[in-house]
Amino acid sequence: MKKTDQITMRDHNQRLVLQALFNAKETSRAQLAVDLELHKSTISSIYRDLDDIGFIEDLGEGDTTETGGRKAKMIRFNRNYGFVVAFDMGRHHLRMAQVRLSGEVIATDEFDVDGLTLKQVVDLMMKNLHRIKPQKYGTQEGVMGIAVGVHGVVDHNQVTYSPFFDYSGIDLADMLGQVISVPVLLENEANYAAVYIRDYHDYRQIDQYDNLIALNIHYGIGAGIIIDGQLYRGLSGRAGEVGRSIVWSQNKEIIRMEDLYSEDAMLKRLAEALGKKEIVRADFVACASHNAPETTALIDDWVRGIAQMAYDIIQTYAPQALFIHSRFIAEMPELLGRVIEVYQDLNPTCQSELLFANHSVYQATLLGGAASVTRHVLDLEDVDLKFSH
Repeated sequence: MKKTDQITMRDHNQRLVLQALFNAKETSRAQLAVDLELHKSTISSIYRDLDDIGFIEDLGEGDTTETGGRKAKMIRFNRNYGFVVAFDMGRHHLRMAQVRLSGEVIATDEFDVDGLTLKQVVDLMMKNLHRIKPQKYGTQEGVMGIAVGVHGVVDHNQVTYSPFFDYSGIDLADMLGQVISVPVLLENEANYAAVYIRDYHDYRQIDQYDNLIALNIHYGIGAGIIIDGQLYRGLSGRAGEVGRSIVWSQNKEIIRMEDLYSEDAMLKRLAEALGKKEIVRADFVACASHNAPETTALIDDWVRGIAQMAYDIIQTYAPQALFIHSRFIAEMPELLGRVIEVYQDLNPTCQSELLFANHSVYQATLLGGAASVTRHVLDLEDVDLKFSH
C-alpha cells in the first residue's frame, strides 16, 4: 500500500472513530474495535491522537466483563471541548445562542432589531462576539465557530438575496470572522431548521426520516429540504423558496404566497381589516380567541393556503415527513388539525406525514446552525451524527 493510501485510510478510520465517540452515550476502546471492525492496535493509535487533541472524555470504569475480566475504561466525545455561537437574523429580532459542539445549549439571548439598519444589526452581532470571545463557559477551547441563519438566499457563504436587508457589498462572514478568528458559516434559516430536525432527531425515536422538509412560516415562508440525509440547496442555493410561489388574483395580478400567508402578511391583513396601523402576533391570537369575524375569515384562508402549500411541496418532493414551523400553530395548536384536515381533503397521492415541529419553533435555526458548524469543525459534514439537547 502506498504511503498516501495509508494516510487516506488512517484519516478515514479516525473519522469513523470520532463519529462513533460523538454518537455514543458511552463506549470503550474494545467496543469501538468490535463496532467498527477495526484492529485494536488501530483503535489504540487513533485514541491516543484524539485524546491528545482533547476530543475524548474519560467516564471512569464500566461494569465487569461477563468473563470476569478487567473493567473497561468508558469514554465518549468530550462534551466540553468547545462551543459554537449561532445567530438567527430575523426581520424584527436577532436571536443568539452559545451551543456546545455536542448540541447542548449553554446560553441564549434575543434582541429587538425592529427598525434597525443592517449595519446596526451587524454592529450588535459584533459587540456580542467581542463580549463572548474571552469566555469559555467551562469548555477547553472556547468559541470554535459561528453560524448565521439568514432570512434569504445564501450562495458560497454570501447572502445574494433577502427581502428584509440589502446585503450587497457586505461580506458578513468576513466581518464576523475578524472579531473571532474561527469558521463562519452563513445559511438560509429554513435550511438550518431542516438540519436541526435531522441532527437532533426531533420526532418519534422509533422513526427515521432521511427525506424530510421543514416548512418555516415566519416573516417569510421557506422550505429546508433534506434528501437521502443531505441538505439539498439547489442552483445557487435557491431551493426551497416556496414563499415566492405565485397565485393569480381576480384582477390577474401576480401575488406571492408569502405576501398572503407569512406571519407578517397575516398581521398586516388583520390590521387593515380592523383599520389599525399595525398589530403584533399577540393581538392576532387575542382576536382569534374571541372569534372576531375578521380574524376568523383570515385564519380560514390561512389554513387553506398552508394546506395547499404543503400539498404542492409533498406532491413535488415526496418526503417521508413535512414539518411545519409556525408560531401561529404554537400559540393556536388547533390550527394544525385544521391544516391536516384540509390537506387530506385535497386527496394527496403520497403517504407523507404532516407534523408540527413543536419543540423547535424558536430555536431550530440556531441549533441547526450550531450543528452545521460543529460538523465543519470536526470534518464530519457528510456522516450521521446524533446531537443532544
